[in-house]
Amino acid sequence: MGRSVTMLDLVAAVSRFARGDDEVVATVSHLIHTGVVRLGGSFRDRKVSLRSPGSFGRREGRIER
Repeated sequence: MGRSVTMLDLVAAVSRFARGDDEVVATVSHLIHTGVVRLGGSFRDRKVSLRSPGSFGRREGRIER
């Protein structure tokens, strides 16, 4: 099982090294879906899906309860 982190901490850590927003989203998604990290805090036990790269902000990404 992966390390438990908040979404905010995960995005902040990835953002320090990523070249852009698309890379942040892709990396965070990969880390979550491969089980490298588990989300804690407000996103704990929620599914995070992203339909396509660049869809962030266009209401295509979803967080399900």
